[in-house]
Amino acid sequence: MNKKNKFWPWVAAWVVLVILSSYVRLYPLRSHMWDDARDQATLLVVYQIKQTFLKQILEQAPTMPPALANHLADEKLNETMHKDNRKVMDAIDKITLNLANQPGAPPQKIYLLESDPYDFYNLTENITKTGRIADTIKGSKYFNPLMCAPFGAWQPFTLHPYWGFVIYKFLQIFDPDIPLMTAVAYTPLFTYSFILIAFLWVCRVLGYSMVASFIGALFLVMAPINLKRGSLGWFRTDPYNILFPLLLLGCLFLALRPASKRDGHLWAVIFGLTLSVYALFWQGWGLLFFMGAACALGAAAYNFFIKKDKGPARQNLLFLSIFIGTTLLVVSMCFSFQDFFTLFKEGFGELRKFTHRGLDLWPNLFMAVGELKKTSPMGITTSAGGPVFMLLAFGGWVYSLRMAIKSFRQPRAIDTLILSIFLFVTMTLSLLGERFILFATIPLSVLAAAACHRFINLKTVGLALAGLLAALVLFDADRDIRTVLTPIFNSTWEEALTKIKTDSPTDSIVNTWWAPGHFIKAIAHRSVPFDGASLDQSAVGFWMANMFLSQDENQARGILRMLNSSGNQAAEYLVKCGLKLSDAANLLLAIAAEDETQAAQTLKGIISDDQIRTLLSMTHEKHPHSYVLVYTELVDDNLMIAFTGRWNIKKMENINANPEMLQNVPKRNSPNFIDFLWSTMGGPPKYSDALSLLGQKGNQLLFRENLMIDLNTMDAKIQSTQYGEGEPMSVFYLKNGAVVEHENPDGNLNYSVLLYQEDGQYTARLMDRSLANSMIMKLYYFDGAGLQSFKPLILSHDLTGRTRIKVFKVRYDN
Repeated sequence: MNKKNKFWPWVAAWVVLVILSSYVRLYPLRSHMWDDARDQATLLVVYQIKQTFLKQILEQAPTMPPALANHLADEKLNETMHKDNRKVMDAIDKITLNLANQPGAPPQKIYLLESDPYDFYNLTENITKTGRIADTIKGSKYFNPLMCAPFGAWQPFTLHPYWGFVIYKFLQIFDPDIPLMTAVAYTPLFTYSFILIAFLWVCRVLGYSMVASFIGALFLVMAPINLKRGSLGWFRTDPYNILFPLLLLGCLFLALRPASKRDGHLWAVIFGLTLSVYALFWQGWGLLFFMGAACALGAAAYNFFIKKDKGPARQNLLFLSIFIGTTLLVVSMCFSFQDFFTLFKEGFGELRKFTHRGLDLWPNLFMAVGELKKTSPMGITTSAGGPVFMLLAFGGWVYSLRMAIKSFRQPRAIDTLILSIFLFVTMTLSLLGERFILFATIPLSVLAAAACHRFINLKTVGLALAGLLAALVLFDADRDIRTVLTPIFNSTWEEALTKIKTDSPTDSIVNTWWAPGHFIKAIAHRSVPFDGASLDQSAVGFWMANMFLSQDENQARGILRMLNSSGNQAAEYLVKCGLKLSDAANLLLAIAAEDETQAAQTLKGIISDDQIRTLLSMTHEKHPHSYVLVYTELVDDNLMIAFTGRWNIKKMENINANPEMLQNVPKRNSPNFIDFLWSTMGGPPKYSDALSLLGQKGNQLLFRENLMIDLNTMDAKIQSTQYGEGEPMSVFYLKNGAVVEHENPDGNLNYSVLLYQEDGQYTARLMDRSLANSMIMKLYYFDGAGLQSFKPLILSHDLTGRTRIKVFKVRYDN
């Protein structure tokens, strides 16, 4: 009876934690994040704030030109949006709810967050249709025909889509018509209910009080990194990287403590089984394999050298052999004996991409992924939960070390050793990659619970401090959830991709940057050359970037024809023929602009006639169904396009061949490394923010930064502290249905002006001449006007204008 009485408070704590965790994670639903009502509310709030400032400005300066007053109001608006973001968000939330609750308002839409969840959504959709994530599954791999166009790609098998399918079938009990995307969006909420069970179990194993465990659990589930990677719509594998490590941590405590041989063997088998299941959810499971091995070896060394007790040391080593054997057996039964080593190798390949920065011949696309970038101690503190949490956690660690040293023969010492290994490994990895902060929140939260367990025993202030901590965590969580989520997909994306699905052949290939690749596969059901799951396709990124940066639409069309017909096989073939990769790449860029006869003539004397025929079959013979998609974020963040497209392969070959030059290359994880790479390609491109129109007098346009353009002569002058004084080298603008360049022979500034209209208003941008003349700028800012081989299929944008999507059909018949 006593045991039951002690058990029910823990159940009650779990229920309360699930409610609090779910409430915060449902913020996208509560705020109507994906609804058109939110766009309308955002426009209304922004308009009201701007009008308030405009009124104040005109009251103080009634004779000020309207365009200048409007510009000053915009500046004050931007300042307010930055300083008083919380108040602005509150106002948007309030108006959104009013609009969404009006009679006749459409039902709320639920999409998925960011890009990767759409990959798993696509696999779950396959399960609903065929009962499998893919038509072809071999061992630990499945074949995805929509990846790495035109060939498809083998991908590691994962159980994650099946868990999403289980959630979908469960929710259908309550709503038979629930859309699949809506159902899988709730998956992280269900997973976190199990995470809370695992955390409370670990705390009970360690002997912490229920109140201390409750606070530790709050810190874990409300950490900003875990809110970002575990809220409604986050249909990714990140929550498993908390659930399974917690379960494995508990198994380690129970297996490595002094215990009976039978219990030790049992927990070793359970550890191996849990690790095997983990391997079916995340490729990087090898990290926990080695952490478990390190804990076992550490415990054995502690028992042998410090306690001078050989029996427990042998038992610790036996644990190691049992869990390795169990993992090997289970994986072999599920797939094959060879697949165990395949999974192991791929697991460390997965880990390596988070920490490796290579000086490769092809550009390293992983450098652009935010979650893979190196972070700082301050960044870790912010993402893990803030300074109070970190102080509490490290206080708990110091207290645990003190107690372990004081009673080094007690089980507490082994527990502290295990936690210390977890803390050291995860914190070190967190410095190398932002995503690993998620792992670090596990030992940090357990140690925070340890600190709470200590001070809660203080009779006078213990519970009061606990209540204050809980309130602080919830307050911070309510604030953080508004800023950490990054919704990208919306109704504009859905409409554009649905139109691609209905208006293009089923074997079409949609060419764009990697980020929206999962969107395209999941919604349009069309192939893509690369996506977030195939960033190792660096060569594809090089060719795609060069297509976007091309100064000649014939060359851009030729690159797409090659890429969509044979991927990177043409470059690989030329290397086999004896060419250096740099020479092969330059040769392919040259013949891309030529027809088949011209290309054959260019290749003559470089490779044999038979080799020419083979190469041209990869570059010129086929006419695939190709489309190009450009969107706002791609153009705004064109720095990565330039970085990838300008990659100096020749320079990389020379450095790799010269040990002295290689010795002078900065360390891969240092800021100087990126600067070094830019130096090999002439530095980053110039690209300004949009310069809004301040006024027009006759044919004279005045923009921000004192840029003036004469519409009669198209001469431009600027007097700016940021962009210099003088005349840009040229102006690109639309004339008679085509983009033309007005060159200024007296131009003394080494950039051009791009003049375009957006929503009927003139706007200007300053940028490198080559960037202004590139295909990406012509497609996005001028809708492909004047181009013969790229014809618009979709030109759409949302209410706010922040999302603009443009899709073009590529013509090979002209």
